[in-house]
Amino acid sequence: MQTRDIGSWPKNIALARSTGRGWRDIHAQHVAVEPWTGTLDPVGNPCLGYCVARPAQIRRRIGRGGATEASTLRPRQFHLIPAHDKSEWQRRGRSEMLAMHLRQGLIDETARQMWSATAPRVELDIPLGTSDPLLEQLALAILEILREEPDASSALYVDELVHAMVVRLVRAYTANGRSSRTALENDALDRGEMRRIRDLIEERLAEDLSLEALAAEIGVSPRTLSRVCLKQWGTTVHQYVLSRRVERAKTMLLSTNLAITAIAFDTGFSSQSHLAMAFRRLTGLTPKHYRLIGRS
Repeated sequence: MQTRDIGSWPKNIALARSTGRGWRDIHAQHVAVEPWTGTLDPVGNPCLGYCVARPAQIRRRIGRGGATEASTLRPRQFHLIPAHDKSEWQRRGRSEMLAMHLRQGLIDETARQMWSATAPRVELDIPLGTSDPLLEQLALAILEILREEPDASSALYVDELVHAMVVRLVRAYTANGRSSRTALENDALDRGEMRRIRDLIEERLAEDLSLEALAAEIGVSPRTLSRVCLKQWGTTVHQYVLSRRVERAKTMLLSTNLAITAIAFDTGFSSQSHLAMAFRRLTGLTPKHYRLIGRS
């Protein structure tokens, strides 16, 4: 299987490799990745990247004339190096990545079995900074085996993990998979999925809570999640997240002695002024005034 030896790039350090382990459908490397700028030619097999530790700022453009994406890739998030398109990259920051080249033939065959696809190849589309709990658990299981001493008996287990990973990718990150899911949604998500979105927002107020990141968590399109939240909550996802961040800030202002700047960062605002603007719009008070009144 043709891959890129990311661990051998200048200044990168390969912490573990799957080479010589008898893994058939995946080539995996745990790599300490340094800042890098360059262009990658296609190798015919996609590389799914999972951020293990420390964030990095990524700019990516896929294909000639493609749009430039920019995002902070945080721990527990994914990105993709495409199989068939040239891509341009700029990385700032040092991070640990699990790089997983997946055999394109397995992806194509899985798609044909699932969707009766007639296309000769299947394209995966994973936005920068995608969060996906199911993919994450599969990636962590592969990483755990990769860190162990080579064991021939583990190859069968890895095969099963990779097959499950490919099924998830085909279902959630291909055009046919998204179309099928959208057709089943009918503008509604079940209560468990909506409760999970609320829980995720509460648990990760200080993290990336973009519409795209939340939609990826439950495997729906951002447009669908936006429509459903507006219908069920009576507000946009952005406004709901903003209101929850302000509520958390209100609690912290009265129950802690933390500086307002620290509270701003702990509740997902980019700065103290960002918090103050949102806080005043929703409460009519500045954070400082709210704290003074609440403690008087």
